[in-house]
Amino acid sequence: MKTYKRFISWVAVITVLLLPLLVNIGCQYEYSSPLPGVIEIRLKTISDTTQIDFSPLNSFTLKISQQMTIRSSGSKVLIYSDIKAFETKPIIVNTLDPRARDSMLVIGQTYAPPDEYIGVDVLLEPAEEVILRGYQVIDVLRPEGFTALLSFRKPFHVTEGKQTIITLTIDLSKSLQKGAFTYMFVPYYEITSIQYQ
Repeated sequence: MKTYKRFISWVAVITVLLLPLLVNIGCQYEYSSPLPGVIEIRLKTISDTTQIDFSPLNSFTLKISQQMTIRSSGSKVLIYSDIKAFETKPIIVNTLDPRARDSMLVIGQTYAPPDEYIGVDVLLEPAEEVILRGYQVIDVLRPEGFTALLSFRKPFHVTEGKQTIITLTIDLSKSLQKGAFTYMFVPYYEITSIQYQ
């Protein structure tokens, strides 16, 4: 009986001594996840006023069905139509909107992990016509082998809790190549501005 009590006493002492060690093994190391940043995508249009002017009566639309940023690791972050959206829906933007001339036409926003990024991909379809002066309709053709994916490449970064504003520019003066009675849409585009706020 004395041996049994001595054995129980030793087990109790060893358990009390090892308990803090066992608790520490079960605890994870301290880890804090960074807050996301915000990416905002804006559209800017360049148009030679002698060809197509920024007028309320002029219109050339683009249907944007998907936008995504590309991280340096190759993974992609989807861009939504606004910061509160939960799913991606196609949007139609008029490239001749005065806000596009002034780089103020917001076409997408999302929360994004802080990281280095290499660019933006946009999947879009041009309208089949340009409307001038409210009544003149000119057909827009696409070249053979036209791809709807535009890949804008310019490195940028997203910082925790900060906003990164990327301006995608489409030059209509070069993208809409005038023919005798039609335009040919050959997109000429680039990232022209990256702002950190």
